[in-house]
Amino acid sequence: MSRDQQSFVPDEISSAWNPLQVSVYADYLALLSAKNPVVVVEDILALDGELLLARTALIDQKNIAYLKNKTLARPLAHSIHIERLISADDLLQHLLDTIRSTEYFQSLAERKHPLSSLTPVCAMLSNLPLVQQFITVMAAQMNDLYQRTLCVSLWSLYIAQEMRLPAHDSGEIFWAAITHDVGILHLDPQILNKTDELTADDWQYVQSHVDISTKILLDIPGLSPAIITAVSEHHERCDGTGYPLAKVESELSIPGQILAVADAIVGIYFNRFKAQGRRWREVIPVLEMNRAAYLYRSCDIVTTMILRSELPLPNLVSGSGVPEFAERMLQQNFHLQNWFSQLRDCLISVGYTHGDRKLHALQNVVLHIATTFKGSMLFKEDLRESLESMASEEGNSISEVVADASLVQQEMAFHLQRLSRMMQMYISSGEGKDPKITKRLAEGFAKISGLIK
Repeated sequence: MSRDQQSFVPDEISSAWNPLQVSVYADYLALLSAKNPVVVVEDILALDGELLLARTALIDQKNIAYLKNKTLARPLAHSIHIERLISADDLLQHLLDTIRSTEYFQSLAERKHPLSSLTPVCAMLSNLPLVQQFITVMAAQMNDLYQRTLCVSLWSLYIAQEMRLPAHDSGEIFWAAITHDVGILHLDPQILNKTDELTADDWQYVQSHVDISTKILLDIPGLSPAIITAVSEHHERCDGTGYPLAKVESELSIPGQILAVADAIVGIYFNRFKAQGRRWREVIPVLEMNRAAYLYRSCDIVTTMILRSELPLPNLVSGSGVPEFAERMLQQNFHLQNWFSQLRDCLISVGYTHGDRKLHALQNVVLHIATTFKGSMLFKEDLRESLESMASEEGNSISEVVADASLVQQEMAFHLQRLSRMMQMYISSGEGKDPKITKRLAEGFAKISGLIK
C-alpha cells in the first residue's frame, strides 16, 4: 500500500475480515477451477514460513480445505492465476451486450453516448490483472452481481460524461464502479441469500463489504487514490445517513457521489422494478424523493438522461383492477403516516443535546422524510380525492400522476424500513452515549415493530 493511498482512506475504516485468511472467495475459486483451471503461480506460504501449497498446484476443494484456518503470508489472490480471464475485449463485449439488451441504454447510446467511448476505458483492464481475476470470478460465481456491476459502470460513466468531466476522471469513476462490490465476493452467501428478514447483525455484516472492497483495492498496484476513495464512499450519503463513516456532502468526493447515485438507481431498478417488467422511467419519482441524500447535480442529470430516452411510463393497472388498486393505495397511505408518526415521536422525544453523532444521523433521517414526503404528491388532498373516486367506480386506467404517487409510496415504505433497521442496529450495538436514551428508544421501538412490513 503506498503512502498516497493510505492518506485517502480514513483510519476508522476497519472490519473483521482478514485478507491473509482463506474466505468464501477461495471456495468460489475452487468451484471455478473445475471448468476454468486456477493454478498456484508462486508458493503459498504460511505467515511463519511453512510451505502450504507449492507452485503449479491446482486450486480445488481439497487444497482450499487444507488452507482454511491458516494465516497466509500473502493474500491468496496474489498467488494464483486463472487460465481464462475476462479480457478488455470481453469486458467491452459484455458492456455492449448490456446496452443492446436494455431498451434504456440502447436509447442513450443512440442519442448521445456513442459505443466508441467505451473502448478506451475498457483497455485499462489489461494493466489490472487482479481486477481481471475478481471480475472473472464474479461473472462465473455471482453473475447477477456482475450484471448489476456492468449497469452501475455504464451509469457512472454516462453521468460523468454528462457532467463534462475530463476523460481521465470519467475513466476513474468507471473503474471505481467496476470494482466497488468486490468485497461481496468474501461474504457468506447464506447471509447474502437469506430469505428471512435480516437481523441487525446481518445488516452490519453485509455493510462490511465496503471496508473489504477498500482493503482489497488498496493492495492493487495501478489503482489511483481517487478510485479507492470513491469505492470507500459508495454507500455514504450527502445528508450523513450513509455508511461506514456517516460522512456529509462537504466530506465526500465527486467520484464517490457519482458512484453512490449510480449504485442506488441500479439497486432501485433491479430490486423493485425489473422483475415486474417495469422501466427505468419509473426510477424518477423515487430519485426525486431522495435528493437530500445525493449530489443534486447528479440527480438532475439522471432525470434528464431518463427523460431524454423518451421511454413512456406504462400503465400499472387498468379497467376493473383500478378500484382495488386505489383502495390499496389509500390504506397504505394511512399505514405509512401512522408508522412515520410513531418513529418521529420516538426519535424526536429524546431531544438534540445528547452529542451522539449516530443518533443525530437517525434524527436527520426523520427530518429528511418529513421534509421530502410531506411536500410530495403523496399527501395532497387532490390525490386523496382522485383515489377515493377511483376506488368507488371503475376507470379506464391509472393516471401518470397516480402511478408516480404509487412509486413515491413504495419509496416512503423503503425509507421507513431503512430507518427502522438503522434504529434497531443503533439500539443493539451498545454504542449509544446515554444508556437512558437507548432504553427509551428500545421501549419506543418495541411498540413500533408491529407496524414494520
